[in-house]
Amino acid sequence: MPGSGGASSGGSTASGGSTASGGSTASGGSSGAAGSATGGGAGRASSGGAGGHAAGGAGGKNGGGSGGGQTGGTAGTTATGGAGGSGSFNPCKASPCVILPLGDSITHGFSSTDDAGYRSALFKLTVAANQNVTFIGSLSNGPTTVSNKTFPKNHEGHDGFTVTQITGYVPPAKSFSTTPHIVLLHIGTNDMTSNADPTTTANQLSTLITNLVKAAPDALIVVAKIVPLGYSNTNYTSYIAKIPDIVKAHASDHVIMVDMSTLPTSDIHGNGNVHPTDQGYADMANLWYGAIKSYLPQ
Repeated sequence: MPGSGGASSGGSTASGGSTASGGSTASGGSSGAAGSATGGGAGRASSGGAGGHAAGGAGGKNGGGSGGGQTGGTAGTTATGGAGGSGSFNPCKASPCVILPLGDSITHGFSSTDDAGYRSALFKLTVAANQNVTFIGSLSNGPTTVSNKTFPKNHEGHDGFTVTQITGYVPPAKSFSTTPHIVLLHIGTNDMTSNADPTTTANQLSTLITNLVKAAPDALIVVAKIVPLGYSNTNYTSYIAKIPDIVKAHASDHVIMVDMSTLPTSDIHGNGNVHPTDQGYADMANLWYGAIKSYLPQ
């Protein structure tokens, strides 16, 4: 996203010792891997936070490319709290299935060629399978078409946002314009790059999930064990270790986890830019798709 996050020279050391906030990093699942991703939000300008458009920093916004979805590997998904398509549960009550991409600049698709990140790659997978989906949210980024279909550009991926900040964009703080059938949640990167306490952040994540379940009780909530930061960070390691138990505690509410923490380093830009590469975003899309594909309508 333009401007949010401010310019930061990538890789500089931010206060608190974390690598300059080059923005959050997100990576999908490695090609052919069993599928894990780690990462985080991006973009906010603050010491240790996710960076903006600087060279080596969070990576600038790139012009929307045609075609959208990048081709990704065959990463599988790791679901905790429930497997996609199991039982008689059906979140998609109508066609198209309404999907809310929720998070920070990784959800936006910062540093991706088409400015849509995993969203265009995920849409490409659904088009190939003749499945009908749409994305919702107050923001709009990405190409006009993907696979010769009009691309739904909407999302709720706010550059630089932390867990508590994105909580302010969902009920009860802010009503949904349309109640989603599926929520794809990837959040916590900016908290970790700014050296937030991992236990506090995990508790905030649990509150966010509770709010989502209350607002959309029939929805499938897919929570990412966020993509790697591209550098060693003990707070990040501690935070992602807490996510599986949070998801298990909400499992009866149709909450599942997709593990994106094991994406390869080649899927993250690095040098202070914690965002995924185009391949990393495509791998993320494969992981999301593996978790939701059995629910999507034709």
